[in-house]
Amino acid sequence: MRRVLDIRRRPESGPLVLFVRWGLPLLFVIFGIVLIVLAHGHLSGVQDNAAESNVFTSSTFTDRDSVLSAVGVASIVIALMILLLNWMLRMNADESGDRAKEDEAREYFRRTGHWPDD
Repeated sequence: MRRVLDIRRRPESGPLVLFVRWGLPLLFVIFGIVLIVLAHGHLSGVQDNAAESNVFTSSTFTDRDSVLSAVGVASIVIALMILLLNWMLRMNADESGDRAKEDEAREYFRRTGHWPDD
């Protein structure tokens, strides 16, 4: 009797896994949007004329709204990084299942002389 092992089947996602995968990025995005709205999208020190924006001669004073906007944008970027890291880890898990399946096929070929699909 031939043993069939379904390696591609994903384990059940618990509440902690779902929170890290979807809840945490969602919280970061909501937090970032709230901060940007509170700061009214304000950035001080941003000037239209490049000659006026010399950082070596002008004082670089940053007000509260600029910091809130910057932290809001950073929070949204962190959420995207968490989502992409989760996606990459899931792709890696899928590939390891494919590798294990191919190793089983090679072992079967070594024993019988033909591929399991034939």
